[in-house]
Amino acid sequence: MSISPYQYQLLTQSFATLQPNFHCFCVSLRTQLNRYDVQLKLPNNNEHIINIEQRACKFIQEALYLLPQQEQLANFIQLHAPRFMLLNPSERDITVLCNAMITTLQLHLGAQFTLALRNAWRKVLHIFANIIRSAIFGSSNVVCLHEFKLQKQQQASTI
Repeated sequence: MSISPYQYQLLTQSFATLQPNFHCFCVSLRTQLNRYDVQLKLPNNNEHIINIEQRACKFIQEALYLLPQQEQLANFIQLHAPRFMLLNPSERDITVLCNAMITTLQLHLGAQFTLALRNAWRKVLHIFANIIRSAIFGSSNVVCLHEFKLQKQQQASTI
């Protein structure tokens, strides 16, 4: 799955809009996350929260920069997987986090959050989520055609 140059431009411009007030974005995101039953363990200590916010801002900025080179992006996310694991997320939490991000982006970008921008963020969050799931849980949404055919043949022979 790839991002078009137009979508890439929308993503980078919208994130640049969020960066000066990223703390407020994170407060809103945390409020959104509190509406769900998540396993994710976020610290309550303000110093730790600010530290995570700063790392999250840098992470998103770098991940967006690497987006056109998806192999490098996957390596970058893999490198940061141990930090994600410290938050003890479940696979479902990653989906919840992505949905909360979309809601928070809409809240903070207002009229700038067009359908095109929404679709671009959905696509990039889907890419990030798949790489994170693979790095943390070893799961993948990629189906090997050969394995799929073998599975179908096995199912047909047992019927």
